[in-house]
Order: sequence, then structure tokens, then C-alpha cells
Amino acid sequence: MSIVTVSVIIPAYNGLEFIKSNLDTVLALKAGEVIVVDDASTDGTAGYITRNYPLVKVIALSQNVRFPKAVNLGVKKASGDIIVLLNQDVKPESDLLKSVLPHFSQSGLFAVTFHEQKYSWASAHINQGMLEFSDGTRDNRIHASFWASGAGSAFRKSMWRELGGFDESLTPGYYEDLDLGWRAHKRGYNIIWDPEAKISHIRETAYPKAFPAGYLHRIKERNFLLVQWKNLDRKYLLSHISSLISRVTHHPGFLVPALMAVVRLPQVLIFRNREKKYIRTADDRLFTEFSRPQTAYPPNSTAL
Repeated sequence: MSIVTVSVIIPAYNGLEFIKSNLDTVLALKAGEVIVVDDASTDGTAGYITRNYPLVKVIALSQNVRFPKAVNLGVKKASGDIIVLLNQDVKPESDLLKSVLPHFSQSGLFAVTFHEQKYSWASAHINQGMLEFSDGTRDNRIHASFWASGAGSAFRKSMWRELGGFDESLTPGYYEDLDLGWRAHKRGYNIIWDPEAKISHIRETAYPKAFPAGYLHRIKERNFLLVQWKNLDRKYLLSHISSLISRVTHHPGFLVPALMAVVRLPQVLIFRNREKKYIRTADDRLFTEFSRPQTAYPPNSTAL
């Protein structure tokens, strides 16, 4: 394949302890560019990086814009052909790019999601109109994945821009990576999980500092509904609505996040109308593929 350039983007929020621990490891990847988007941290993150890592580009935001927009701003400023997105609490292994970059010789590949401890590729299926997902089989094979984790994945920037990046209506965050992956698949692009692209991830080091646990739970529920409303094919919507009514009836507390999602229904309808002309792959085909217990990529192969 032709030589590609790489930009690493790290969205940061009050994560100075993780920046101190992980940034040297990130620089050891020898990517062409490392960008830290400091989302109005109050712990001195931006200043620390500027003083100690002059080769790292710091985008210091004066107001907190939250994860989806912070990432999109970083991608907009990035010069690389490939975007490596890492959370502030993620530490990559030094040979990460050696494993990842050859995959992008495939023209239809949108993203490679990394091998995080205890997690693997994403499977998905529909159960009574509701999306359900889980980790696929953990092994040493490359697998197709339903989405690429926003905490640790590589993306082809041209496709990211075509897709519009993370949906900022899902702010402050959660499931924006699921949404992006689903949209990519529906446009006919591919996502894979590479077991050799290894990272370690502490998880949940930013949101709990900014929001109460109850609010975060409601945001997760709201966003999970919005992602389904945006992307589910029409044939599933009736059964989805039926399941939604049943859930609200049996779990009244679910009414609050459901209403939070309903408020954004006009935006969802605008998106669906705009996106329909780009759809190349129906959900039936996607869920048939991703509900299988083992989905090697390419089919019947152990390597690309």
C-alpha cells in the first residue's frame, strides 16, 4: 500500500495523571502527529503538555464541549490519513501501528478496533425490535466488528468525514461509537477487530468526574434509544415501539430517558431522511452476519 500518515487524537478532561502515565507510550508509536484536545480541564493538563511535550499539538478549549465534539474538533485539525483515537486512560503497546496500518490497504475498510483486555469484537442482533450486543468470541483471529470503540480504534479520515464523525446530538456522550459504526456498515464499509492491536484501558475516568451517576445512567439509556431510532430499518420500528411501551410499563423509571429521547425525535427524522439515500446494506444482512458466534474477516479466513 502507499505510505499513509497517522494522527493520534487524545480527548482529555481532568486526566493529568493518565497523561503523565501514558503520553510517552503514545509518542513511542512514532505517529506523524499527536493531538491532545484538552476539554477545558481544571487540573493543568494543557499547560503540562505544552511545557513537557513541545512536539504534541494541544487544542486547549476554553469551554467544556464533551467527548463527541472534542473528538470531532481533533479530527478536523488532524493532518493524517488515518486517525488513531485513544482515550486519556488508554496505553497502547509499542507495535500497535505495525499491526493496524496494513489493514487499510483495503479500500472498503473504515476502522480497526483495538484489543482491549477482557473485550473483543462487537456482535449484535435484534430481539423483539431492540438492539442487543455483546462481545464476540475471544481468540487470535481477526473478526468483523459491529462498531469500533471510541476509546481505542483507528479510522480512515476520509470516511470519517464522509460519515460526519461522531453525532454531537449524543452529547455528553455514550454510544456515539456504536452509532458511527452502524452508519458505516449501512453505507457498505467494513470494521474489523485485530487481536494483535493491544491496548490497556482503565475506563470511566472522565464522565464520573463531571456528572452524577444517575444522570449518566439516563444519558446512556437516552442515547441507546436515539441510536436505534436513527439507524433501525423501518421493518423493525413497529416491534421496537411495542417493546419500548412494554419496558416503560414494567419499568416506570425508564420513562424519563425515553422522554429525553423523544424530545430529539425531530432531529432523528431529519437524519433518517437525509441518510436513506446512502444506505447500501440492510439491517437484515448486518444482523445475520453479526449475530453469528464467530465472524472471521474475511469470511473463512484467519488473516487479511
